[in-house]
Amino acid sequence: MRKAVQTLKARAACAAARTRNILHNEAGDFYISDGVKIIIAVVLGALLLAALTLIFNDTVIPRITREIEGLFG
Repeated sequence: MRKAVQTLKARAACAAARTRNILHNEAGDFYISDGVKIIIAVVLGALLLAALTLIFNDTVIPRITREIEGLFG
């Protein structure tokens, strides 16, 4: 049990050191490229969501409504 706790502490210390090194990195190249990727992903996701909403509201839901009314109407 003691060995497991010690290995867990060592892994946590290693992860903290890696995180500290990443945060102290002054090179902005990494952050700019990641920021652009995130913005592109958000915009494409919003466009996809808008397209799916338009398709469902104009095509799928009215047809389902007609079919259900045909069954029970």
